[in-house]
Amino acid sequence: MAEIIKENAPYAEFARRLRALREASGLSRDELASKCGVVGRTIINYENGTRIPYADVAAKMAAVFGLTVEDLIGMENYEQEQMKSKALENLREMYGKRGEVQAAALLEGTSSLFAGGTLTREQQEDFILEMQKLFIIATEEARAKYTPKKYRTPEKAAASQERLKKVDEINEYLDQKSTPPFFDDSDDDE
Repeated sequence: MAEIIKENAPYAEFARRLRALREASGLSRDELASKCGVVGRTIINYENGTRIPYADVAAKMAAVFGLTVEDLIGMENYEQEQMKSKALENLREMYGKRGEVQAAALLEGTSSLFAGGTLTREQQEDFILEMQKLFIIATEEARAKYTPKKYRTPEKAAASQERLKKVDEINEYLDQKSTPPFFDDSDDDE
C-alpha cells in the first residue's frame, strides 16, 4: 500500500528520504520495522511525513542504512525536531488531530519570526512555550464557552483540569529552565 506524502506534512523531506533509502535497500516496511524494533504502521507514519523516529529508533534505522542519525534524518538540529514532534504528539493526545494540525500551522506561521535572527535561542524557546500555553488556555476557554451544558460531564471537567495542569508545568519550566516534564518520553514504547 503506497502512502502519499502530503506537501504540508511536517516531515515530508524525511519521509521522501526514508522511502528512497528503504526501497533502494530492497526492504519492505515490515522488514525495516522488524530491524528497528517497531511495528509496520510506525514506518508508514514515518513515510507519510507525520512523524520522525525517536532517538533509539533513529539510531537503529541509521545503522540499517549505514548512515549517521543526522544524515538519515537530514536535519541540522535533530533534538529540536524531536521536541517539536513530541509537543505535537502531546497536543494530538489532548485535542485530537485537528488541534495538532492547527498547532503545526501556527508553528509554521511563526517560524518567519525566528528567521530574521532577532531572538536568541532562549527567547525562541520561551516564545514557543508561551504559544503552547496560550493554545491550551484558548482551547479550554472555547470548550467551556461553546460546549452545550448537556455534554459537560465530570469526566470532561477532569480532563480539562489535567490540560490546565500542563499550563502550570509550562510555567514551572519557564521559571526553572529545567527539563520540561511535558517532553519527558521515558515511558514511550515506540
